[in-house]
Amino acid sequence: MEVSDVGHITCEELRQLMDEGGKVVVIDTRQSTAFDAEHVSGAINMYYNHLGDSMERMMMLPSLPSDAVLVFYNDCLDCDPGSALMASESIDLGYDPSKVRVLSGGYLRWKELKYPVE
Repeated sequence: MEVSDVGHITCEELRQLMDEGGKVVVIDTRQSTAFDAEHVSGAINMYYNHLGDSMERMMMLPSLPSDAVLVFYNDCLDCDPGSALMASESIDLGYDPSKVRVLSGGYLRWKELKYPVE
């Protein structure tokens, strides 16, 4: 799947889905140092290193539940394509494209809205 074909979800939509108890997995694609400093509450960290070996990522992606909405994010929508690339890779691995999303505005927008962080 082309990266440009990956769907998006707004921070407001994600927050509503989470508040309603929807089955969602939020994946932070930033470096672990950024994730450890602060991240969307409940997110897991799967760093997208475009220069590194993709083997670890290819081993972790299939472990995500196939019946959940997968939401990938980084700092912002346009500053790093890692979240969209990883979302596209998950679709290529067989995840339902209607359940794979990139967070519009990324972590910066989430924090701007003062939504829960850890």
